[in-house]
Amino acid sequence: MNSRWTRFIIVVLSLFVITVFIGQAFFAGGEKISLETAYRYDLDVEIPFKGVYMRDETPIYDSGSGVLSYECEDGSKVGKSTIIARRYKSESDIANRREIEKIRAKLDVLTGAEKLVGTDSSQMDAITAQINESHSALISSIMDGDYDTADRKKDDLLEALCKREISLSESKGYAERKQLLNNEIASLNAMLHGEVVDIEAGSAGYFVSEVDGYESEIGFSSVNLMTKEKIEEITAAPKKSGSNGAVGKLIADYRWRVAAVISTEKLIGIYEGSTVTLRVGSSSQLLDAEVVFMKPCGSNEAVYVFECDKLNSAVASGRTANFKIVVNSYGGLRVPRKALRFNEDNEQGVYILRGQSVVFKKINVEYWGEDFVICSQEAGDKYLMMYDEIVTEGKDLYDGKVVR
Repeated sequence: MNSRWTRFIIVVLSLFVITVFIGQAFFAGGEKISLETAYRYDLDVEIPFKGVYMRDETPIYDSGSGVLSYECEDGSKVGKSTIIARRYKSESDIANRREIEKIRAKLDVLTGAEKLVGTDSSQMDAITAQINESHSALISSIMDGDYDTADRKKDDLLEALCKREISLSESKGYAERKQLLNNEIASLNAMLHGEVVDIEAGSAGYFVSEVDGYESEIGFSSVNLMTKEKIEEITAAPKKSGSNGAVGKLIADYRWRVAAVISTEKLIGIYEGSTVTLRVGSSSQLLDAEVVFMKPCGSNEAVYVFECDKLNSAVASGRTANFKIVVNSYGGLRVPRKALRFNEDNEQGVYILRGQSVVFKKINVEYWGEDFVICSQEAGDKYLMMYDEIVTEGKDLYDGKVVR
C-alpha cells in the first residue's frame, strides 16, 4: 500500500515538473519570437537600358597571312610606332617564341646578378629589402588573381635571390646554367617556320582588336543619325561583316558617347546639359556622363546621347552594352518591413532582444523596399544599432517584456 502511494506521488510530481518545463520553454513572456540581425546594406536605385557606342575609329589593315598574336590590350593607349600585333606562320611559332622570350628573361636575370661577382656584401640590406618587396608583391598579385603581374614579380624575386647568393659568395656565377638556357633557345629557334611580321599602329590613339563594320558609320559626332530605328537596328545586330584585312582599330579620343532609346517617364528632370551617373554592365565602377542630346522619338520615349571622358577596356570594345543610370544611392541598416512597430508615443521603430527581454529602438527610414527598409545609422542608445537582434515575429510586444 505504501509502495503504491509512493509511486503515485512520484508520478504526480513528475507530471508537475514536465508541465512547468513546457510552460517555461514555450510560454515564457507569452510566445516564441523570431530574430534577424541588423547589418549594413548599400543599395543603388538604377534605370537599365541598352546603348550603342559612338566613337571616332580608324581600322588598322594588314594583308599578310598567318596567325596573329596581339601585343596590346583593348583600350590601351598606343603611339604611331607601337607594335599592336605580330603575325606568325603558325600557332606553334607563337608558343615557341613566347617560350624563347621567357628563357631570355631568365638569362637577363642571371646576367644582372653576375655583375655583383667580386663585390662585398655592403648591398645586402638593399637586396634583402628587394627580396621582401618582391615577395610581398608576388603574393598580393596572386591573391588578386593578376597572374601576368605575378609572373613579372616572380622574375624580380628570382633576380634578388640570385644577387643575394652572389653577395654572400655562395656562387661565383651562372655560366653553366646560362649555357643550358642558350641551348634551349637554339633548339626552339630550330623549330620556327619563318620570320615574325610586326604590325604597327600607324598613328596615336586607343587600340581595340575587334572590328565590327560600323567604324565608318557611327562617329563621335553622328548624333543626328542616331534615330530610334537606327539604334534598334544596331542593338539587334551589333556586328556586320568587318573590313577585309582589318586587324583592329584605333579610337581617336578618350571621350566616348552612347546613344539609347529610354522612356522619358523614367528620366523626369533629365535634359540636355544634365549630368548622370552610369554603370556599364555589372561593373562596380561608376562613371559621370553628360546628356549632350535629347530628342523625342515617340510616345513617352526619346533618344538620349550621353558623353563620358573615361575610357577603359569595358567601353573601348564592343558596339553595344547594357547600362544603368544610377538614380540614387542609399546606405544604412537593413530592417525587414514585418519588424516595423510603433510605440505608445507613435514613434516608428523595432523591438530588439536584449538579454531576456525586448527593448524598443527608434529608426529613421531612408528607403522603402518591397520587403525591407533601409534606415540611417543614428547615434545614441535610443536608436537601432548595427548587429542588434531585431524581433521580426512576436505577439503582444512591449518595451521590457520578458520573452526568454
